Amino acid sequence: MKESFLEKAARKIDIPADLAASVPKIIFHGYREVYIENHQGLLEYGEREVHVNSGEAVLKISGEGFHIRAMTASELRLEGLVFKMEFVF
Repeated sequence: MKESFLEKAARKIDIPADLAASVPKIIFHGYREVYIENHQGLLEYGEREVHVNSGEAVLKISGEGFHIRAMTASELRLEGLVFKMEFVF
């Protein structure tokens, strides 16, 4: 994937790209919780699969027992057993 102007600028001045370019920041807490910053909306939600708009791609998270613990306009905290995560461009 091609790096955006803001991502290049952030790299050159040594600041995190997620702060400068609003790219998603994804944090896993083991395999039971996923925290996503800078998302652009929830596209699909079910107990076994969640699709999140990350801007340039769709983040697909597969597993079981998913439930949303917290969600704001730019942050999402998802709990459940995570089997797989992939970006679909």
